[in-house]
Amino acid sequence: MSTRTRGKADAGEALGIQSIEVGLKLLRPMIESGAPMNLKALAAAAGYAPPKAHRYLVSLIRMKLVAQDPITGRYGLGELAFELGLAAIGLLDQEGLGRQAIHEIRAETRHTSCLVVWANGGATVAAVEPGIGSIFLGIRVGSILSLLRSASGRAFLTYMPLETTEHMLKAELAEMPLERSAIAAITEDVRREGVSRIRDTMMVGLSAVSAPVFDHDGRLAYVLTTLGQSEVFDTSPDGEIVRIMQGKAKELSARLGFRARMAG
Repeated sequence: MSTRTRGKADAGEALGIQSIEVGLKLLRPMIESGAPMNLKALAAAAGYAPPKAHRYLVSLIRMKLVAQDPITGRYGLGELAFELGLAAIGLLDQEGLGRQAIHEIRAETRHTSCLVVWANGGATVAAVEPGIGSIFLGIRVGSILSLLRSASGRAFLTYMPLETTEHMLKAELAEMPLERSAIAAITEDVRREGVSRIRDTMMVGLSAVSAPVFDHDGRLAYVLTTLGQSEVFDTSPDGEIVRIMQGKAKELSARLGFRARMAG
């Protein structure tokens, strides 16, 4: 192959096959809508004229990436699309993605960041990224955190089934009596804000923000947490740390296949 011919081939590979890109663009509106769509709405969402959209849909149906309801005529994801999705989820290294996320959070906030999972009957620290220039905060891999006093624990208390957290909650309430109305207020705040925030409740001088990450079934996969000294750690609901944690958890949940507006 001549240099000129090879150059053309390389350019073609870089450009890709436009017809495939055009056709697959129709899948995104179906994913985001969460429900079958009629041709007019689907075409508009993709930015195509209905006749153009229909031509590509015919091919996508043949490939089983799209299915058409024989009664309503609406279009939704097909058998192959679901198989691809399940295969992708099966190949995901969920904990690896979580570890990468706390590494990124540490880099952005400069504070200690943790990956917290539900294990050993409680909210357990699975990985720690020490803050840049931070003092030792007493958080180690294997530490089990309080459901009521820690930001991570409050996230689990909010989104885990009651039967899962009840035993640990009863043990904590025996040492620190708290009205059920106060517990309900805590979980309502977490649901409303999408994060759990504490200041000096787990340890004097320690503040933290935790964000829940959900899997493709809408279940709590784990919690991302960042923490630091209260005097230099901003826990305000509209602050940069909360914004970073909300964004990182949303991004990671999407990678794990979570599509609903909010779990629980």
